[in-house]
Parts: sequence; structure tokens; C-alpha cells
Amino acid sequence: MRRRDFVALITFAALSLPRRALAQKKPLRIGWLVFDDASLGRIDQSLKDALAQGAFASGSNLQIIYRYAEGNSTRLRELAEELVVQKPDLLLAIGGDLIKALFDASGGVIPVVGGVSDSPIRAGLATSLANPGKNFTGVTFLTDEMAVKRVELLSEVAPKAKRVSVIFNPQHLDDEQSWPRKFGQ
Repeated sequence: MRRRDFVALITFAALSLPRRALAQKKPLRIGWLVFDDASLGRIDQSLKDALAQGAFASGSNLQIIYRYAEGNSTRLRELAEELVVQKPDLLLAIGGDLIKALFDASGGVIPVVGGVSDSPIRAGLATSLANPGKNFTGVTFLTDEMAVKRVELLSEVAPKAKRVSVIFNPQHLDDEQSWPRKFGQ
């Protein structure tokens, strides 16, 4: 994910907080689940920079509670549960597996914000893109609804292209596997 996209996502997360969370005297508490280890650094700094743009400063009106899976997906559930026990105002992650772990651990009580590359509807995180209806909000990068738009953009960039190939993982919860059916191939 590019830094600019990440900063926009985090800024969106900060701005989507309930007004009462912003008005409280106690610091805003964010539970931040990262797949890699603490040496990642750049993403952590991007998070702090984006929150600082929204007038949140670590130590004064902001507390970030980190949990790092260190590349071990079997720890995601445990780490998500650790974060929920800390009672943050918001849970944050980038990646479908991390978001799903936070979503399940939160029990619908704590807002979960993040970016996923799968369909949040098929993953059970939302009832629809327009009205998620659950405690997850954020961005998705791969959805069936975007397939047509992607082909339109490709035709603008490469109008002389005669053939298009799509590579996808059938185990991934995105809807891109329906592309060939949509375009009669």
C-alpha cells in the first residue's frame, strides 16, 4: 500500500470516530494489529503522522496499543483478543486476515477500521458496501462491483488492447473470479 493511501485511510479512521470520543478528556485509544514485527517502522510512523494531521499526538490525547504477529498468522486471534481486552476506542489493521481477527474478537462492540483486499461482504464484515451494517468500515481494493470500472480504465489507458488476462487466487475472498463470466470469456 502506498504511503499516501495509508495516510488517507488513517485520516478517514480518525475522522469517522464518534464525536463523543473526540470530546472526551481521556486519550483516544487505538488498538493497532500489524502482521509483521515492530521493526516495520514506516507504517507505524505513517499512522502517527496521519493522526497528528487530525490533531492527535501520542502521549497527550492519543494512546496506540500495538500488537505484532511477527508474520505468524496463527497468532492473529490471540493478539486481537489481547487488544479487545485493553478496551480501545477503535481497532485498526490493514489486511483481511487481521481485520477478520479484530472483527471477530470485538464482538461488534468496538469499531474496526482498515483496508482489505477481499470482499468485505463475502468475508462477513459487511452486509453491503453502501451500508456495511456492522462494526467494520474502511476500504476494499478488490470487489466484483469494481471489475467493470477496472476494464473501463484499462480500455482508456490501452484502447488498442484486444485481449486481457486476469490472474486470481480462487481461495481469496474477492469476486474477481467472476470477470470471465461478466465479459463472456
